[in-house]
Amino acid sequence: MNQDNKNRIKEIIDSAAGITEPAERSRKYKSIAGILSREAVLSNDLIYLEDAKKVAGLVTDDPSKAYVEIVRAFTKLNLKDKNIFDEAVRTTEKIDNDLDLSVALYEITFTFGKYGIVKKEEAIYSDSLDLIQKIPLNAYRAMAYRNISRVMAGIDQEKSLKLLDKSIEILENSKGIETIYLISAFCETAALLSELNDKRSYVFLNKSISMAGNISDDFDKSAVLLKILEAETEIGNQFKDKKLLDERGIITKGITKEYYKTLASKESNKS
Repeated sequence: MNQDNKNRIKEIIDSAAGITEPAERSRKYKSIAGILSREAVLSNDLIYLEDAKKVAGLVTDDPSKAYVEIVRAFTKLNLKDKNIFDEAVRTTEKIDNDLDLSVALYEITFTFGKYGIVKKEEAIYSDSLDLIQKIPLNAYRAMAYRNISRVMAGIDQEKSLKLLDKSIEILENSKGIETIYLISAFCETAALLSELNDKRSYVFLNKSISMAGNISDDFDKSAVLLKILEAETEIGNQFKDKKLLDERGIITKGITKEYYKTLASKESNKS
C-alpha cells in the first residue's frame, strides 16, 4: 500500500470517528471495513485486511458481519498458504453467532480445501477437513463436505465418496434444517452420486421429489422443482436413463413462476 492510499484510508476512518450518532457511526465503520476488504482482494495486499480488522473492532452494531467480509477477502486473495489460512481462522474468533461463524468457516474450508486438492498441498487440505468439524450449523458443515467431495470427484473417487458420505450422514441425522435447503442439498447429493457412478442417486432424487410435495408456496416450489429437474438431467445423462429423462416433463409442469419456467425450458432441452 502506498502512502497516498494510507492517507486516504486515515481520512475516511477519521471522518467516521467524527459522527456523533453511535448507530450511524457503527454503520460507517462497517462500510469502511467492507471497502478495505474489497480493496485487499483487488490489490492482493494484506495490509488492507489489517486495517479492515482494526476498523471492524470499532463496529458496535453486529460486528460479526464485518468480520465475515474480512474472512471472505482472505479466501479470495491470490496468495494462499498456511499463514493466510491461519490468519483467516483467527479472524473468525471475533464472530459471535453460529450463522455468521458457519458462513465464515465454510468459506475457509471450501476455498482452502479446494486449493489443497488442486495444488496438492496436503497440509492445507488436511487442516481444512479438520476445520469443517468446527462449523456450528449442520447445513453448512454438510455443504462443506459435499462441495469438497465435488472437487475431489475427478481426482480420487474413493476419497470423494467418503467425503460425500459424511455430508449425507449429517443431513440425514439433522433436525431443523429448512425443507427448501434440504431438498436442494439432496438434489446436489443425487447428482454427485451419479457422477461417482453410485445408484444411491435415485434414492436422494426420490426423497427430494417426495419432500417437494409438501411445499405450498408457489415461488419456493418452483425453485426446488427446478433443482430436481437439474438433478434428473444429470442422473439421466450419467446413467443413460431415457425413462428418467422423459419423465422430466412431469416436474416441469409443476413449475409455475415465469423466471423458473424459462430456466426449466432450457434444462428440459438438455439430453
